[in-house]
Amino acid sequence: MTLCQRCNKREANYIVGGRKLCEICARDEIVKRIRKEIHNSRMFNYKENVAILSPNNMDQIAELLTHIIGKACYTCNLKIDKVSLHLDYQDINEYIWRLIMEAKNLKDYSVKVLPFPSNFYLAYLLYSLTMKKYSYLNYVTSYKTLNDGTKIFIPLYSIPLSELSAFGLINEINFNDDIFNSIFSWVNTQLAENYELFHTFITSTSLFNYPKCKSCDAFIESGEYCALCKRTLASPSPPY
Repeated sequence: MTLCQRCNKREANYIVGGRKLCEICARDEIVKRIRKEIHNSRMFNYKENVAILSPNNMDQIAELLTHIIGKACYTCNLKIDKVSLHLDYQDINEYIWRLIMEAKNLKDYSVKVLPFPSNFYLAYLLYSLTMKKYSYLNYVTSYKTLNDGTKIFIPLYSIPLSELSAFGLINEINFNDDIFNSIFSWVNTQLAENYELFHTFITSTSLFNYPKCKSCDAFIESGEYCALCKRTLASPSPPY
C-alpha cells in the first residue's frame, strides 16, 4: 500500500499537483487551490449571489462546484445556485459563446461560474490548432471581467478530471461537435497519465494574442465583434 504523501496515514489513490494523496487530502488540496483562485480574483464579496452555469452535459461538474466553492469560501456566506441550461449549438465555439451569453443575462448574480476543467481547455487548444479557430483560448484563465461588467470565474481551468475524481466517479462527458468530442475523448484516454500536461499547457495559450470581441471577448481577426455576436446584434429579435 502506498501511503498518502501529505498525511502519511491513509492509502494514496489519487495524484493531485504531482503528489500521491488519499481521498481526504486530495479533496482538501483542491478546495485550497480554489480558495486561492477565489482570493486572487477579488470577485467575491460577503453574501453575494453566485451562479454555477450547468449545461446538461456538465451537470455533475457543476453540482460538484456548488459544494466546493461553498466550502472554499465558507466565510463569505455566498448564495450559490446551479443554473441548468439546455444549449443548442453547431460547434464547440457556439457552445462556449452561448454559455457566455447566458452568463451575461443572469443579472441577479454577481459572479457567473463556468464548469470547464483543464481537460476541456487542453482539448480546445488542440481543436483550435486543428481548425485554425482560436476564438476562446483567452478563456484559459481563472477569471475575467467582460466589457459590460460581467464577472466570469473559471476555477477548474487548471484542474483535470482525474483530480476531481477524488470527489467521486466522474461520468463520461460528450459534446455535439463530433470533431471536438473526438479530441476531448482522446485527451481523457490517451493523455490521462500525463498529469503535468494538464497544468503546463496553459502557458502556451498566452502565445495567442488577437483583437477581442467587444461583447463576448472572443479573439477576432478584425472589426469590433465576432461573427456570432454580429449576427445577434443584427437580429430584429435577438435571443440574448
